[in-house]
Amino acid sequence: MIVDLFSHKIHSSGDEWPEKLAEIAAIFNEFNGQLFNRNTIEERLQRISPRASYLAKDAASKPRTAGGRLDVSKFRDEISAYPAYLGLYYLEASSVGWIVRITETTKRFLIREEPDVASFLRLQLPLFQYPSAMGAAYKSHSTKLRIQANSRDRTLNFVKQGIHFSPVRTIAVALQADAYLRGISVLSASVSYNEIFGLANCPLINKRALPSISDTAVALDDIRNNRLGYPDRYESRFHTLKHTEIFLLGQGHVRLRSGVNEADRNQLIRQLEAIASISAEFKGFDNCADEKDLREVIASGEWGQYFDGVRMLPSHTVEALTKDTAMETAMPVEPAIEGETSVIPFPVAEIYPFRPRTGVLPTPKPYDRRKELADPELTKIKRQRRNLAHKELIDMMESWLRRLGASPQENEHIDLFAKIPGDGSFIFEMKSGGESLLEQIRKGLSQLYEYRYRYRSIINDQHVSLCLVLPENPNSIPWITDYLCSDREINICWFDSDDGALKWPILCDDRMAVLEWNVIY
Repeated sequence: MIVDLFSHKIHSSGDEWPEKLAEIAAIFNEFNGQLFNRNTIEERLQRISPRASYLAKDAASKPRTAGGRLDVSKFRDEISAYPAYLGLYYLEASSVGWIVRITETTKRFLIREEPDVASFLRLQLPLFQYPSAMGAAYKSHSTKLRIQANSRDRTLNFVKQGIHFSPVRTIAVALQADAYLRGISVLSASVSYNEIFGLANCPLINKRALPSISDTAVALDDIRNNRLGYPDRYESRFHTLKHTEIFLLGQGHVRLRSGVNEADRNQLIRQLEAIASISAEFKGFDNCADEKDLREVIASGEWGQYFDGVRMLPSHTVEALTKDTAMETAMPVEPAIEGETSVIPFPVAEIYPFRPRTGVLPTPKPYDRRKELADPELTKIKRQRRNLAHKELIDMMESWLRRLGASPQENEHIDLFAKIPGDGSFIFEMKSGGESLLEQIRKGLSQLYEYRYRYRSIINDQHVSLCLVLPENPNSIPWITDYLCSDREINICWFDSDDGALKWPILCDDRMAVLEWNVIY
């Protein structure tokens, strides 16, 4: 009996969970290509500042060990559940031990300046299926692994029954089947949790990762007319689905979220159809008879290579699930309430008030497609601020400014704004590195000019200095310092990796000297 579709070890119910996922990906990316060392990974997780990380914010509320360090057991799920259920990374066997390998989907959508969690989930969740590599525990500095007894028994039972079941693909096809049965648009279709678990336990449905619409319609009709049952009790954890930004959960049902204009509705239909067209399934466990067989399949790396949407799925499917064509249009956002005025998404030039940096991470707001389409620039900024390196840079800069006696502020556009006592104002834009530092510098340059212009009346200071905070000295781009500091009068700075001190080029010294601590103390 299948009574659990999504892992209870991935606590995705909160609006902050996409931030956590991006942070976890960033940390594991630091170990990409290295030997798996659980202690080293746990130590890195412990070093995150709760002021800069939603992951550490949760961890900080947990008990501490006798030595005063955060209890590392709280990170057990991040190390084990996230690769098994989301395909964040996998471990590859080598002659010297397990090697950490970040999946291509993680690299493309989470390890970048603007992590796109929804696109990552839209690619990965449909590929997850039962049986899977759940419950595998790897030993550091070796090529040994074991499988937890309950996971082993569950997986072998799935193999024995010939199950190949994908929860997300089944839900997508079930919505199409409901639309067919009731003669309605798939945009109005819905399936209940009872019906989903009835389908999950129906032999007509759970033998293929992608069941046919006709079979699903028959099974769904049987469930609704009490010819086919569902478990009396099951774990109704569907929270991860809402972070795909496709599905809406409510009152024990799953449906598509409401589209806000024609382009958005068409995109929802394309995305659902793309999920319901994925025929790939993992058959590597089909001949497993015992734990030894399971270990061999997992150790081969076949599951990790399968569970990677960018590699596994056709390019047109990847594009359909990740390209936000509706965001690129200028179609009006339709009124949500009768009599309300339609909103034209482009252009929007809102001015947001400054608020003090409190040192406490704000609670992320729920996904709101209407606001996303009305101000797409904020969507990019929101994604950028999911980047752990970005958050850590802001945290370090804030601490530095407070030692100068400043009171850092922020708003929806500006990473940090500060008035240095007696020495004028600064707007700081953080650029955390990634695939192309030059591209980020170009973007940051335009942002700083724009923000100084748009907020000139609020800042009310004739001497506003602009500063790019970079992850390192940009001397790998030979001409960039002279261009920024001399030609563009843009300051640049970075934190020294050895002593943590703020550094800047000599060309910026006349403007940046006010940020020396010894000026104040």
